[in-house]
Amino acid sequence: MNISYIYRSFWGLLVLMFFLVGCTQQEDAVVPQETCDTVATVQLVPGCGLQLQLENNQVLVPVNVTTTGPANAPAYKINGFPVQVGQRIIVGYKTAKVEMGATPCNIAGYYHNKLVAITCIVGIEQGT
Repeated sequence: MNISYIYRSFWGLLVLMFFLVGCTQQEDAVVPQETCDTVATVQLVPGCGLQLQLENNQVLVPVNVTTTGPANAPAYKINGFPVQVGQRIIVGYKTAKVEMGATPCNIAGYYHNKLVAITCIVGIEQGT
């Protein structure tokens, strides 16, 4: 056998293995979108805070939410952008690096929701 044939076969097998290994990875249920192309509706869960309901009914919990104003009429901002409950927005996000139990939603049993950091946000419809 020619030595170059062995090298070519080895490299061909190695490349094939990389393709096969890449096909077995399990995909995340909510794929992080760092571009502003995910439509969501702002929701308020009492005792938990703001959540974003996606069009596919999945729920994102933004970790970069701030609340201002009096307790009987709070105002919310996500990543510095003012939002209202019921408002439809377009967001980009990435998975947040937050310990489990570090947010009210996780403590309240909403640990199945995806904790995200909002990277961009645009309002498309006012809430109630």
